[in-house]
Amino acid sequence: MADIQDAMVVVKPPKWIQGLHEFVSVAAATGYALASQKVGVALIDRVVGTQNAVGAFYGAYMNMAPIVVFASENVPGVSIPTGEPEYHYYTELSHFVRPWIKWRSKLESLETLACDLDKAFYSAQSEPPSPVFVSLRQDLMAKPLDAKIEVARRDLPPHAPRLPDDGTLRKIADEILSSSHPFILASHAGRKAEAVHALLDFAHTFGIPVIERRVFLNYPMNDQLHLGFTNSIRPEVPKECDLLLTLEVGVLPPQTFEQQVIDFSTDSLYVQDVYEGGDYGSTLYGAKIRCVCDVSPTLKKLAKICKEVVKGADLSVITERSAKVEQLHRELYEEWRNKARQSYEEERLDGWSIGYVLNKFWNGETTWVNAAITLRDALLRSIELNTPGTYFGNPSGHLGLCIGMAYGVALAHREYTDVKDMGGYKLGKISPARHAVVCTTGDGDAIFGNLPSALWTCAHYGIGVVYVVLNNACWGIE
Repeated sequence: MADIQDAMVVVKPPKWIQGLHEFVSVAAATGYALASQKVGVALIDRVVGTQNAVGAFYGAYMNMAPIVVFASENVPGVSIPTGEPEYHYYTELSHFVRPWIKWRSKLESLETLACDLDKAFYSAQSEPPSPVFVSLRQDLMAKPLDAKIEVARRDLPPHAPRLPDDGTLRKIADEILSSSHPFILASHAGRKAEAVHALLDFAHTFGIPVIERRVFLNYPMNDQLHLGFTNSIRPEVPKECDLLLTLEVGVLPPQTFEQQVIDFSTDSLYVQDVYEGGDYGSTLYGAKIRCVCDVSPTLKKLAKICKEVVKGADLSVITERSAKVEQLHRELYEEWRNKARQSYEEERLDGWSIGYVLNKFWNGETTWVNAAITLRDALLRSIELNTPGTYFGNPSGHLGLCIGMAYGVALAHREYTDVKDMGGYKLGKISPARHAVVCTTGDGDAIFGNLPSALWTCAHYGIGVVYVVLNNACWGIE
């Protein structure tokens, strides 16, 4: 990648952010992509770098992160630019990451470079968003281009919204209105801010409580219809639930749901949305109605249909149900707040007391990247988040991912500005921070995530991230 790095000194933006380890850099590209809703780009080196980054590909895949990763590659018998023989050669670099990528390209000709780049970025952004892998021959990267390359610039989304037909939507509305205790369970829907707003309006239109399997912020905690969180590995809902609306939720085989289910997902086979799953993906649990759709516009249209048809008795049921859920919400949050305050006042050091302190300083301009495992449940309940795009987790369960993700998230809120032509090169600066980023991590997670590498990059570029290492002494980090 040295040739690309040299070229980027002359052509800016984009801004080159140097990392010390491939895993951390790919994780940072993941954080940037999720927080900015743009494609994140990482550059890694040959077969050894690709192997170093395998876990980060898995993490990006499970987070539905649109990233494009470029890896340099050598060819036997073709000298590298220094004249020395090639080394670190392997026939097909993508073998290492194939289960966790949507598309791959092994560039063999500069004539196809524009087409490959166009498809790479399009594939990464299209639903469900996923990592894409492009390997670049080092000898080709060192050659000058004879013609100008034109790459299509595409705005999100790369496709027209996918919506169920009106008949299906009316059937869903009828199912909801005829149920006594409907619930919403959301997992990955909050990866898009517009989905959070759409879900808020939808939930209030039907008076349905919302439970999160928190990977992203799916629903504001201060809203009266928020009824907390479910277990990440084995999602559960209240026994009284007679209709469950799942929003991009997968479960590990052979788990399923006992309730009647109406399923909304961009990925109908749930190959991605699985906590610590393998390449087999999730259980295709039974659903009375399964909508392969874009969740946000689907919820908006459903809410609109409901507002057109709901009258009289149905409206009274919705009002009464909303009032009951609001009371449950108040009781639940009062219990959590008391528990956090009591833990702090009794000077216990646990997830409740730590969350209590962090929550005192929290505001809409703070983003949380959470890798905590042991203290996760207490932290989720004691740090009250309400702004879309301010929480990012690690559904893969792969240790170390959030360390790099955190400074990628921080960079998503900054820009490369005041770029000036200095003659032989261009120079600019990174804009001031507009967002505070807090990363809660464990001691083992900090080791696996190569925390020193992340700290070096943060210090070198002035990227502000607060890393809170929740040390339970299992891994012996000090």
